[in-house]
Amino acid sequence: MNNYAEILNKCSRCGGCQAHCPLYTETGREPFVARGKIELLENLQSGNLEWNDTLAEIFSTCLLCGSCTENCPNGVRTDKLIMSARKELVDARGLPIIKKNIFHHFLKYNGRLNKAGQLLAIYQKSGLQKLLRTSGILKVFPMDLAKIESILPEISGKSFRNNLPISRGISHPKLKVAYFTGCVTNLVNPQVGYSILKILEANDVEVIVPEQVCCGIPAIASGDLKTGRFLAEENIKHFTGLSVDYIVMDCASCLSTWLEYPELFSSDEAAGLMPKLVDINRFLVEILDIRINPENELGIKVTYHDPCHLKRTPGGKTSPRELLKRLSPSYEFVEMDMADRCCGSAGSFNLTHYVLSQKVAQHKINAILDSNAKIVASACPSCIMQLQHSLKNNNSDIQVKHTVELVAQCLNS
Repeated sequence: MNNYAEILNKCSRCGGCQAHCPLYTETGREPFVARGKIELLENLQSGNLEWNDTLAEIFSTCLLCGSCTENCPNGVRTDKLIMSARKELVDARGLPIIKKNIFHHFLKYNGRLNKAGQLLAIYQKSGLQKLLRTSGILKVFPMDLAKIESILPEISGKSFRNNLPISRGISHPKLKVAYFTGCVTNLVNPQVGYSILKILEANDVEVIVPEQVCCGIPAIASGDLKTGRFLAEENIKHFTGLSVDYIVMDCASCLSTWLEYPELFSSDEAAGLMPKLVDINRFLVEILDIRINPENELGIKVTYHDPCHLKRTPGGKTSPRELLKRLSPSYEFVEMDMADRCCGSAGSFNLTHYVLSQKVAQHKINAILDSNAKIVASACPSCIMQLQHSLKNNNSDIQVKHTVELVAQCLNS
């Protein structure tokens, strides 16, 4: 932790982070808040502690939502400290076997990921999923497998990138963009990708979808920087040198990870791509300034959930809201309470800490229900899956959509 000694020393132990940590709100446990973790990190650095199972669990129990960092009067970057600690943990003890296999044998290989998506789709559509759920056999497995399995949304089984529609062609495009789809749009919800292609082509924007791999956030957030660096370098290689005006993304986590590439990997090529990176909502509002003007006066109330990784990027809070407001009169935007509070997904956190994740999510679900909205929009596939699952747990039929899905629907009105 030598590189982070200066950050550690900034903490005054005021405890202000307690008021902003979603996990401390649920547990009341000091090791789960920023101040407690910093105390442990200082003891690790000084040699008073060594990595063990207890510390591994403590440092895995963090959403990396950034609320503590955002509200720290001394500017302590606790998120950076946690990431560094997880790397040290992996260096000292290695990766858990499940993560090791996923990161080393799936994330690096699109063909294997595509095959996994196909198998999951078969599992869901063949009746096997229903059989296992009704039989109760999932409940005999450790890690509360039945609840974890229930998070799975409906899998398309077809890779979006391998099934791109034929472009109508744009003779004189306003702009040309490269589209980084991310894993979830590619394998789980291709409708988001089709919506983006439809919107951009309708606004005379030429879209290319280059070869690409996972952005690396699952590995990086788990401390496996070696795999994260490999994935980042692959993406940088595929996107460097493209004759495009922008690189658009529909995933808040992918965008924030790409923005960290230069710092994480000291890459000049990555630094050169940074000015082109843009969230799709910001691109549509600030760059294209699209006007939808839907004809159907449906007045369906829609609210918005802020992904933690997007709200701190330029235009990350304002652009999605402005986009939704432009869908009137088909949709009526209503703000919910605690819109920018973490939903508890945090990538795989809702899998590894299911019960705690759902407790965090319940605050957001209550706010959604109080808003009287019929649809919740967001701009993070992971958040969307979490909200869908948590709303279902609350016996709610409120839909959860990516913002671009609503825009694409309005183009038909």
